[in-house]
Amino acid sequence: MLVNRNIYLLFSILSIFICLLDIIEVNAQETPGLSVGNYTGIHALQSNPSAAIYSAYWLDFNIIGLEVFACNNGFYIPRSDFNVTDLLRRDYVFPTYGKYNRSFLTKGGTFMRNFFTQNRVLLPSAMVVDITRGLSVGLLLQSREAASGDCIPYDIANFGYYGLEHKAQHNIEYNDYNIYTAGLVWTELGVNIGRTLKRERFDLWAAGITLKYLWGHSGYFARIDNVRYVVLNDSTMDIRNLDAKAGFSLAIDYSNNDFPGPEGYTLGHGFSFDLGITFIKTNRELRRLFPGRLCEARFEPYVFRLGLSLLDIGSIRFSRNAQKHVFDGVSHFWEHARDFTYTTVDEAVNDISNRFYGNPTASLNDTSFTVGLPTAFSIQFDYHLNEKYYVHAMAIQAFPILGEEAVKRANVIYVMPRYETPAFEIGIPLSLYRYRIPRLGFWFRIYSFTLGTDNLGMFLRTGDFNNADIYLSLRIPLRKGKCLKSKGKLPCESF
Repeated sequence: MLVNRNIYLLFSILSIFICLLDIIEVNAQETPGLSVGNYTGIHALQSNPSAAIYSAYWLDFNIIGLEVFACNNGFYIPRSDFNVTDLLRRDYVFPTYGKYNRSFLTKGGTFMRNFFTQNRVLLPSAMVVDITRGLSVGLLLQSREAASGDCIPYDIANFGYYGLEHKAQHNIEYNDYNIYTAGLVWTELGVNIGRTLKRERFDLWAAGITLKYLWGHSGYFARIDNVRYVVLNDSTMDIRNLDAKAGFSLAIDYSNNDFPGPEGYTLGHGFSFDLGITFIKTNRELRRLFPGRLCEARFEPYVFRLGLSLLDIGSIRFSRNAQKHVFDGVSHFWEHARDFTYTTVDEAVNDISNRFYGNPTASLNDTSFTVGLPTAFSIQFDYHLNEKYYVHAMAIQAFPILGEEAVKRANVIYVMPRYETPAFEIGIPLSLYRYRIPRLGFWFRIYSFTLGTDNLGMFLRTGDFNNADIYLSLRIPLRKGKCLKSKGKLPCESF
């Protein structure tokens, strides 16, 4: 793996930052256009596994879907230099800046840097709802990527961007704590079961669970409890203390960079599950008699719908092509740090271990490790204003079950008005990313095709480009109350 020598000089010691830059350069949160509303079908299970019971569809097939999201607060491309439509040009080349020809600029200031990226491909999946039995069943298949980093100090970010030549930070002792990053690439197969718990005159309670088996394709984590260091000049670092742990399992050969590596594409396995509960209040009494066929069930309007859910509770254990390294209170005076480059992972890891411990394998602590999924708690509230207009609100709070050795989902809260009919739907979500950064989105649905973004400014060029956000899906749904062929003998028996 070729690594830019100027970036690597510092990042080779603190492997967290290699992962950070790799992810930021790829530019890959929530998708209200896919998961909110009465006509979202199987995608509603993304936000609450009990949501299918009260769907407007009795049968839904997902053909394909895509979600791309990435955001960071440290690097950007000026809005005057980039337009999303530029990516459609064959000859387009990203702008470069500075003597290092970076494809992005870095922000000034002493604030902490962070990033979060989440990408998913929604593969063929299906769900069916039997309102007579108060039961819904779904089968979900999707491939996902998620990575996050937080509490990344400005001094590390600056050295990573400018290199050790950044004279403004020479001869200053930096003492940084509690830095973390983690990332996963995996495929999951899930079975969803939803059930009506209680059905009264104007109230309905439903609960749901999605059980998922996970195939891990790559994963990493890095946690730095403390690093104390001084950069003396453009080629010398005095690392006075380092307490850190890092693990990685990648689908490459660490000795020669061949892809895939000797262990193939699946390097770990795991389990996860989602839990959810939904309460629905109607303004007219719920039916007590049900039709004989699933398609004859009618969708009944509600006053409001309230949901609570826990999402992505689980982890992946990597035991193939996996390494976990520990640096416990070590130090090293690193001279001539610019006089070499690493070409493979083995070269880098062995040299770093040898510098801190005097042995190329001493830092290797284990050949397996576990990374937690981006677990989160979510609350959803949907209010029916009148026949075709709704207001939806949602909050998502990160809830990592494995502490620092887990991907941490970015917190978000949003409010969204929407106009909804069976054939057409639009929504305009106003969100607060990380509870403080405002973003305005837009999405639409035409029958079963949905396209949207949570950040409309990315397309309107209202600010610098430091994030990417787009999602789409195509499904084949069958609505309640719409049967392809009636078996009734009388006109009134046909819905």
